[in-house]
Amino acid sequence: MRFDELFEMRKLTGIKLKDYISGNGFSKVSFCKKAEISRPTLDKILNGEIDSKSSFDKHLNKIFTSLGIGPDTLMEFSTKTQSVDAMYSQKALINYQMNDKAKMEYDLLQDILNLCSVYY
Repeated sequence: MRFDELFEMRKLTGIKLKDYISGNGFSKVSFCKKAEISRPTLDKILNGEIDSKSSFDKHLNKIFTSLGIGPDTLMEFSTKTQSVDAMYSQKALINYQMNDKAKMEYDLLQDILNLCSVYY
């Protein structure tokens, strides 16, 4: 696959790159340091918002070099997540219900994690 094709499919390229980055354990910040690109530039690439082909090609070259992959590897990447339907413990309490304070704290932690995923 050529860079021209990646540029034409920059939204899909951004989605695939986002999956590849997170699938390999990088945060956005750590990946920017590795690839030596700025965070706003990475966000533009991930969102398919770079309109300059030369800028797109330059930054994608840096990304591919830092990852040690090529365009075909990126576009063929798929996240194969293993989901667990249920997990059981022999020590689990039967009919356990969280109290209101625990629910509130749990929801707060979920909100913090969601914020972190936006910024990192």
